[in-house]
Amino acid sequence: MNGYPKMYFKNLDAPRFLAFMVVFIEHIIFTQDKAIRGSSLFHFYDEHLSIGVIGWDFYTVLSGFLITWIILEEYNFTSKFSLPYFWLKRCLRIWPLYFLMILIGLLLIWASRSLLGNTVSDMPPLSWLLTFTLNFYIVKHGQNFLFFLVFFWSISVEEQCYAAWGLLLKFMRKAFVPFCALLVMASLAFRILAIHDSLNMHFNSLSWVGNFAGGGLLAFFCINRKGAFEKLKKMPVWVITSVYILFILDLIFYKQIYASDTMTIVERLSATMFFGFIIFEQTFCENHLFQFGKIAFLNYLGRISYGLFCYHGLIILFYEQATKNLSSINTPLAVFIINPIVIFVLTIAVSALSYEYFEKPVMSLRHKYQTV
Repeated sequence: MNGYPKMYFKNLDAPRFLAFMVVFIEHIIFTQDKAIRGSSLFHFYDEHLSIGVIGWDFYTVLSGFLITWIILEEYNFTSKFSLPYFWLKRCLRIWPLYFLMILIGLLLIWASRSLLGNTVSDMPPLSWLLTFTLNFYIVKHGQNFLFFLVFFWSISVEEQCYAAWGLLLKFMRKAFVPFCALLVMASLAFRILAIHDSLNMHFNSLSWVGNFAGGGLLAFFCINRKGAFEKLKKMPVWVITSVYILFILDLIFYKQIYASDTMTIVERLSATMFFGFIIFEQTFCENHLFQFGKIAFLNYLGRISYGLFCYHGLIILFYEQATKNLSSINTPLAVFIINPIVIFVLTIAVSALSYEYFEKPVMSLRHKYQTV
């Protein structure tokens, strides 16, 4: 089925990769050497570069925007929306690699204990992983389990939002805007109540749903293209430049800006506004400062970014195990340059192969499930 023509946001692939890089940088500098951890270089990294939460912020805002756009676009072209097809297409993109990583985790634990006699970190009960509720498991039990699976809490949050968004736009479409505004306020209220509960603040879905709703509101605004939309798309370059400068400063001084309780509470709202602006500017504005879509290599890395996200923790785990007896791996040169580069290259290689020979063939099945 060819279905209806769908809009492809060519300038949003590269930002996906850049968001992954923010997450990757937080995970990639690892050492137990006290001298290195006490160095000014490590202190700079910890204060200004270890801000992976910003990557999660972008992913949730972008997901809210894209999912809402996809559903509303289907309504506009077909006057209907197939909830089963929507869910099935989401599953075909997310589930194969997700469940492959769970299988790898099970095999690693079995091999380590049965063949090597080693004791490795355990896995959460499969019931939490199979129901995409890992984030709530972490809230309740902590994150002391197999390293590369910890990151999958964010997939749980997104899958929960995908499921809810399909239901919302299927049965409550006329109430979409006020409901999204309510979700933004509810998320802020939750963050106020959970301000001193770090696990809930970081992993509870209520802490993130405001980002998703913000992205949804942006998609609703853009797809309906009222008068304000036409004015905003013509905003001058100096305005765009000013916002990007503020955003860069926000990144550089993130931990200093959001150190207080008040700023911690509004951090996700601030991120939603910055990333909403970037999505709008890159997608719809006429006067660009630059366009991410013109950087072909970054576009490709953006397309395989789901694999980059899923595999990078596994690559880090294997790399640590393979080099743990090498003293040279704990020098400043290795910690800050060699290790990150090697792991980065390996992650790209594995993700590219996975995308070409595993993910893409499965994704091609989505074309069978189009509303016409």
